[in-house]
Amino acid sequence: MLKHKNTLAIHLLSSPIILTIIGAVLGITLYSAATSSNKAIETCANFFGRQIVSLSPNPLQYDASQPKDFVIKSSRKLFSGMPEGHEKYFYAPCSKNCHPMIRALRTLGWDKVNTVKEGRLVFSFKQDGDLYDQLQPWQRFNHIPESSAWHDLSSQIEGWKQYAKKTGKWPYFVPESYRVSEDKEALASRMESGVKENWIAIYSSGVDEKPNLLKHYSANSRELKEYIKKPTLNVVKSYVCNQLTWKKRKIAIRSFWMVASMDPLIVLYQDGFARHGYMEKDIWKTTKDYSESTLQEFEVEVLKPYVKKKRRIGGKNIKSQPLAHIRSQLKDSIATLVDAFRDHFKPPKLAEDGFVYYATDSILDEDLNVWLVNAYNETKLPEDHYFLLETNHHLFHGMGKVLSEIWDKQSKGLPILPLQHGDVWQLVYAADSDKKWKYEYEGYERKSQKSCRIKLANQNREVDDDEEDVEDEYTSEVK
Repeated sequence: MLKHKNTLAIHLLSSPIILTIIGAVLGITLYSAATSSNKAIETCANFFGRQIVSLSPNPLQYDASQPKDFVIKSSRKLFSGMPEGHEKYFYAPCSKNCHPMIRALRTLGWDKVNTVKEGRLVFSFKQDGDLYDQLQPWQRFNHIPESSAWHDLSSQIEGWKQYAKKTGKWPYFVPESYRVSEDKEALASRMESGVKENWIAIYSSGVDEKPNLLKHYSANSRELKEYIKKPTLNVVKSYVCNQLTWKKRKIAIRSFWMVASMDPLIVLYQDGFARHGYMEKDIWKTTKDYSESTLQEFEVEVLKPYVKKKRRIGGKNIKSQPLAHIRSQLKDSIATLVDAFRDHFKPPKLAEDGFVYYATDSILDEDLNVWLVNAYNETKLPEDHYFLLETNHHLFHGMGKVLSEIWDKQSKGLPILPLQHGDVWQLVYAADSDKKWKYEYEGYERKSQKSCRIKLANQNREVDDDEEDVEDEYTSEVK
C-alpha cells in the first residue's frame, strides 16, 4: 500500500500541469522577493548561486533639469551608410569587465555579433588601436584617442592652467597644482609668497602610471623649497585639509559620466557610490581596505547625523539635503572638466561620432566641499556588493536607452534635446560649434579653508592632540 502511494505521488509530481503550477508559484515568489529589497535579492542570489539584479521599472530619479528652448542638432544626418538590419547589433570583444553592458544591451533587445564590421555599437574595456583602424563611419566605439589629456595628471594640470587663463579663475574644486619642471618659476614664486597651505609631492610619469605619493610638506618648509629646485617630472599639489571621515575612514565619492555624442557634444552624469578607506597613521603606508555603500545609505548614516551636530555648515538647504549639495558640486565639476578639455572630445578618425563613459573620484572636507582627485579614461566595474549590481544595471541600461534615442534623432536630423530616455543619467553639458549649455551650481560660493589640523608623519615636531593624521588620497589604488 505504501509503495502504491509513493508511486502515485511521483506520477502526480511529474505531471506537466502540476509542474507548471509549481513553477508559476515559485516564479511569482522569487520575483516578489527579487523586487522587494536588497536583502531579498541577496537571498535569491544565494539560493541560485548566481547574480540577480533588481530590474526596477521605476529607478530613483533626481533633479534632471534640461535647458529650455535650447535647440541643438548634429552637423548633418548620420548613419546614412549603415546596412539595413544592423540598428541593434553590438560587438564586445572583452571578458567579464564588459558583462554589465552586454546584459543591459540584451535586455534592450540588442544582439551580440562576432565580428567588428557588423556591430553598430563597438564596446571594449581598454582602448584598442586595432579597433580604431577597423571602424566604419556608421559605427560607434566607446573610446576616443585623446582621453589622456585629463587622465594623465601632468596633462590635466596644464589643461586647468589654460582654462584658468581663459576664464580668469582656477576651478574651485581642484586643489592648487604645479608641475615641478614646467611650472618651476610660478611654483618658486608661490613658495616665496609666504604660503599657509600644506603640500604634497606626487610622482606622475605618464598615462600608464598611477600617481604615487612621494612626500608631504608643511607650509613654508625648507624641504619643500629645496625639493622644487631639483629637475623632476613630479607634481606638487596643495593638501586638502580637515577631510571628512567616517569611523576613522576617509571618504571618496565615485561618480560616472558619459559622453553620449560628440556631434553635438552631449555629456551626462550619474551617481556612483561612496568608498571608505581606512586611515593609516603612517603616511608611507597605503591600504586596500575599502568598504563601499550607496550614496543614499551614506547620506542617512553619515551626512545627516554629521550636519545635525555641526553648527556651521551653510544654509538650511545644505542641512536638510546634504547629498543634493554634494551632488550639485559633482555635476558642476564634471561639466567644468568637459568645458576645459572640450577640444579633446573627438571620435576616432574613421567614425562619424562616438561615445565614451568615465569615472571621477572626489573627496570631501568637513564643510562638505568636493575636491576632485582623479579623472579616469577607463574604469573597472566592481560587482562585489549587491547594490553595485543594480548600480551597474542602471548605469548601462540607461546608457543603452539614451544612446538609442540620440542615434535615432541623429539619423533623422532632429534636435537632440530634450532627452526622454536616460533613466538616472542627468544632462550636464551640451554644445555645438555655435553655442553651449553647461550645468552650474547656482548660488554656491566656496569659502576659504580653515587652518589645517594635520600631523606630519615624516617630520619631528610637537603636535596638538586634535591634529589630523595624514594618509593621502593619491596613494589609494584605483579599482
